[in-house]
Amino acid sequence: MKNLIKKLSLIFSIILNKYILRIPDFSEKKIFLQGQLLESENKKKLTINDFKEVEFSVFSQFGEDGIISWIVDQIPDINKTFVEIGTQDYWESNTRYLLKSKNWKGFLIEGSQEFINKIKTQKLYWQHDLKAIKSFVDLDNINLVLEKNIKHKEIGLLSIDIDGNDYWILDKIDTLSPSIIICEFNSIFGDLFKISIPYQKNFIRNDAHYSNLFFGASIKAMISMLKNKGYKFLGTSSTGVNAFFVKNKHLLNFENKIKNFNIYPAKVREGLDIRGKLTHENIINSLKNIYEMEVFDLDDKKILKLKDYNNLYSENWRKIIDES
Repeated sequence: MKNLIKKLSLIFSIILNKYILRIPDFSEKKIFLQGQLLESENKKKLTINDFKEVEFSVFSQFGEDGIISWIVDQIPDINKTFVEIGTQDYWESNTRYLLKSKNWKGFLIEGSQEFINKIKTQKLYWQHDLKAIKSFVDLDNINLVLEKNIKHKEIGLLSIDIDGNDYWILDKIDTLSPSIIICEFNSIFGDLFKISIPYQKNFIRNDAHYSNLFFGASIKAMISMLKNKGYKFLGTSSTGVNAFFVKNKHLLNFENKIKNFNIYPAKVREGLDIRGKLTHENIINSLKNIYEMEVFDLDDKKILKLKDYNNLYSENWRKIIDES
């Protein structure tokens, strides 16, 4: 009887390890192959109206994998190194597909040790040239962290999504010179003004306001700042979450390839009520929840409350939001 139990236990262990525990691997491979098929189709698109035409997601949240792949394909001599700041456990990210599909070298910077540990236990961490760095970045340490870990200033891509001081950190970086920059923007701040949250060294989005809507900067603030750094705005994802920029020296690679550099407002309805429940309100209706919050106006160089702005949204944005 004991021998039978041992044999059954061994058989179960083999089945568990060979089949059941490998199901996530099979699922990931299937999704990855679908992504490669979509990427192959996108390569045929020599001219696009905007990024909506090339969006697809394998590991990214809202179609960024397709956009990034298409942009990278337009720059044949691009440096194959990326830096992603704000990755959590890296399962949902802007660079995971790039890492796996094109075998780039990568640096991940994340403030949580728990997430760093999770990244290091994943198979891709030993399968690829990837380094996870524990650091809660601020204006005092960002360039030191980058300089210490990344030996070459010229890199292919920089992605930043830290749900807070994104504008201030990105503006501060001078130790890297990426060909492509991807940054999150906050649609609730509208498309008419250059505004950001005031810099707070230890800013945490979840603690800033119960709605979870007070973070980051407006799209106009990001475009203006990166223009001064020598980057051209190419467009946003159709969900109005991430913006894409390319270094001016690569502009000839994109000549007549993108018809419209469209800026989309966010369609996600992630605002919370005071009890922590989703309100499912669009960004215009959600704005009332953070009217009293103070932002930094980058044109006037002063602190204002959001309610001090008569209107944050263009007519085009209002039309898109009303139709969604």
